[in-house]
Amino acid sequence: MGAYFRFFERGIEKKLKNEASRGVAPEPVVPFGISRGADGTVTDRRQLVPPLGLREYWYPAMSARRVPKKRPLFWRMLGDEIAFFRGLNGEISAVSDVCPHRGASMSDGFCFYKGTISCPYHGATFDGDGDCKAFIPEGPDSKMVGNLPIKSYPTRVLRGYVFIWMGEGEAAPIEEDVPPEFFGEKAEETHLFHTYTYWNCTWLVAIENQNDSHNGFYAHRNSLMQLAAKRGRARTPLGPRSRLYKDCALIPMMKNQNYYVAPETGKEPYQLYYPGVDGHWPIGQWRRWLWKLCEPVSKYLVMNRWRKPYRSGAEEWADVTSSLWHLPSMVRVNFGFFAFTRVAVPVTENLCRVIYFHHRPKMKLAIGRLIQRLWFYGYFNYWLHYNFSGQDGTVAAPCRYWTSEILSSTDSHLVMLRKLVTERSRDAKRFQAQNADLAKANAIVGESEIRFFKHQETHNVATEVTLEDSEAIKESVVSRGILG
Repeated sequence: MGAYFRFFERGIEKKLKNEASRGVAPEPVVPFGISRGADGTVTDRRQLVPPLGLREYWYPAMSARRVPKKRPLFWRMLGDEIAFFRGLNGEISAVSDVCPHRGASMSDGFCFYKGTISCPYHGATFDGDGDCKAFIPEGPDSKMVGNLPIKSYPTRVLRGYVFIWMGEGEAAPIEEDVPPEFFGEKAEETHLFHTYTYWNCTWLVAIENQNDSHNGFYAHRNSLMQLAAKRGRARTPLGPRSRLYKDCALIPMMKNQNYYVAPETGKEPYQLYYPGVDGHWPIGQWRRWLWKLCEPVSKYLVMNRWRKPYRSGAEEWADVTSSLWHLPSMVRVNFGFFAFTRVAVPVTENLCRVIYFHHRPKMKLAIGRLIQRLWFYGYFNYWLHYNFSGQDGTVAAPCRYWTSEILSSTDSHLVMLRKLVTERSRDAKRFQAQNADLAKANAIVGESEIRFFKHQETHNVATEVTLEDSEAIKESVVSRGILG
């Protein structure tokens, strides 16, 4: 129902607010409990994935309309509790929800003065830069003014959506982390639709499913999309090659799709025989007849292929019909006539906010744009985001991310994605720069990195891993085929 009403989403957000940390600090984030070697070293790359996400990136937060004009809004992202409020000129500002004076919740406070937020407990009042401008109970001469900073987060509003920089260092150019449809000519040429929901899983699980071999005939076999027409990747036991783009995007080269193609027909049989179970998949033929029945509707109404093709204008954002991953936590697909973007924003270690952006070429006439809007919110939004993509969340969320894995060759894209996150992300590079021995060894292992990736205040206290230790660890892990 998230396509039309927000009962589920609002319930999650109310629960998050009610469970916000109070009093004694919460227990520190514990790395996933995957087994370690006898010497205590990491034996699985997943242990190196930060449970609360990569920090040195811009993330989408919420629609700007969600932020009230006279009250702050509580929001949780990457484990941080944040208070959003309206800045001096109506822009969106964000500060820590924890008041630096006595730890009160800023989101329970007020916006008495334009561009500021006041703590509900003692009236400490801050601007969008985190500077204390007044301490109401102590009067105008309070020494707290100018001496009580609160953590602030850089924000930008693009096409009515709030983006926030979650990193500790200087903010990177936002154009590197946000799709091109939010800027310049692309913003003028495209419609923007968006929606969101929650998946009860860690953030990487929420994007690992992209380009899996399950998409066609299995996990999505009863989705509205698949019932209307045959789509998705062909079955194959061969893993796809992936191409790295500027340490920010991973592009699967979807080849090997002709493995089961019959030479005499040039087509893959609808049913394949599985000798181990003495049966065929799909089990029945009824979907084939349904495809024929739905073909006119799918061709001319659902997919709208008669409209002009879509180009993103950038290879790292799927310029032509293709799909890819983009850091920090984004799945990007160019369907040829619209762009699909799914962002998994970590909320807690096992909950992520899944945000969908939909871009398609804008119709010239007002009536055409109205039809696009009615079509999206009346059917397409549910059809793609909640019915089809939601099935990914249903099967991915229960996955145990602490158990050992026996990967298939078709999981090669998954291995590359994890390497991208743990070796090429800004967070990983920053850590490597601070730990020269580990960087030279080209093996991101050891307790020091785990502490770093927990993103706690204590992450700078790291144990040392020598070059010799790192090489030995790398050799042991690579020999087991874990790090590829």
